[in-house]
Amino acid sequence: MASVLSIIHYTFIQQSRNHLYMVVILFGLTMIAASLLFGAVAGDQEIEVILDLGLAVTELFGLIMAIFGAVTLILEEIESKTIYLLLTRPLPRSHYLIGRFFGLLLSIFVSMLFMGVFHLILLFVKGWTLSATFFVSFPFMILKISVITALALFFSLFSTSSVSSIVFTVLFWLLGHFGTELSFLANKSKNAISALGTKAFLFLIPDMSVMNYRDVFTLAGPHWTQQFLWGSSYAFLYCLACLFLALALFSRKEF
Repeated sequence: MASVLSIIHYTFIQQSRNHLYMVVILFGLTMIAASLLFGAVAGDQEIEVILDLGLAVTELFGLIMAIFGAVTLILEEIESKTIYLLLTRPLPRSHYLIGRFFGLLLSIFVSMLFMGVFHLILLFVKGWTLSATFFVSFPFMILKISVITALALFFSLFSTSSVSSIVFTVLFWLLGHFGTELSFLANKSKNAISALGTKAFLFLIPDMSVMNYRDVFTLAGPHWTQQFLWGSSYAFLYCLACLFLALALFSRKEF
């Protein structure tokens, strides 16, 4: 446990000192502030526009940090030979990979929290009435970012190219939001092989609909808690599967 915690701390400090990390945070804050301009032309819907755009920007820049952070996290150390120094110590590869994963997640969550506080201040300045909409959104966004981080980490070890890893991760992210539509097309397909292949592919891509906070707002009463429990279970199992496959690939690499 001590070795995992040390890797988490090392990864968090490394990401915090990354210039790209700081640029993404600053640009995210700028985009959240820019939502005031869109809200100004929305009339009576000003606060709703600022709320929706701010949440979307926070998730988007969390996604950017997750993809680029996870893809370059290990590949850069392999290219710079830094990983040789770490793995020559009595450090199991599983501890290294898990520490890297949670260290990156921690840095992303801190940045999203920072953007969320800034967003919250803007809403209060505009006279926003406190509601659960804002606070319910963040747990669901964290689930989605956790899944995409684990997926990006797997693709970074599956592919030797950072570009292809980013493309695969973004593709899975996009397809994960259209799982319902793809499932409908598979059921309507008259070609049995095509339908079976589509359903098999749907099993591999993450189902983002169970973690989409925009859908939760339409649920009445306390049903969003049930959705969160289901989404948490799904995210945990999907992340576990990605980390297991990533570890299987990482253990075969020779350093």
